[in-house]
Amino acid sequence: MESPVTPDVAEAQTPERPLGLLQRTVAIFVRPASAWSGLQERSQWWFPLLITALFAAGLAAALHYRALVPMMSDTWRDQVANGAMPADQAKRMEDFFSSPTGLIVTVVQQFVILPIVVLVTALLIWFGTGFILGKRTTYRLSLEVAAWSGLIMIPTQLLTGVMAWTRETMKGVHVGFGLLLPEAETPTRLGVWLGAVLDALGPLSVWYVVVLVLGASALSGAPRKQVAWVLGGLYLALVLLFATLGAMFTPAT
Repeated sequence: MESPVTPDVAEAQTPERPLGLLQRTVAIFVRPASAWSGLQERSQWWFPLLITALFAAGLAAALHYRALVPMMSDTWRDQVANGAMPADQAKRMEDFFSSPTGLIVTVVQQFVILPIVVLVTALLIWFGTGFILGKRTTYRLSLEVAAWSGLIMIPTQLLTGVMAWTRETMKGVHVGFGLLLPEAETPTRLGVWLGAVLDALGPLSVWYVVVLVLGASALSGAPRKQVAWVLGGLYLALVLLFATLGAMFTPAT
């Protein structure tokens, strides 16, 4: 005689249904801790990567003539005034980026740079969970985490775009704690460094890291606390590195 199965037991025995593309997209924003079911068996990294690339390309196209070209033109004029660039070279560059070809170059860059960023992020996740924490995971699962977590950056990009459109320049746009810094007419290397670090520690950036941690923990099986320490440490190291490089290569005092 078969023993009766209670509803609670039956529910526990029912395998969790994998999420569809749109369901997972919504879950990444509203319940990221449970947005990873089914990815072990089914590859979906291409979808969020396509969405983020299309959004970034569209935003770049919208801001090209409004904010990007004016910012670059101001920079080139300053370099001409300082003797760092010949006037005819600045004029050629300004004419090129003001042309339709320049617009195409700006848009195509988004389809090149963003996938590279996602691939490198996946490599860091794989390194952190697989080598540092010693979990048996794959690069493909790390790529799923990097690609789906990238959707969290869309609100940041949108807010950046709105501010750049309003200011008609990309210069001095901050969407993190860099907003607290006083705006200087002539940027200093310390100011550039602080702005980059503070923006990277802002709420929107922390939200992105939290989703990375939740995804990496869910797909690798590593405890969230350990994943948070490892990925948080790697993130902070990269923030300091790129902030320093940005300050070094910025023509500032």
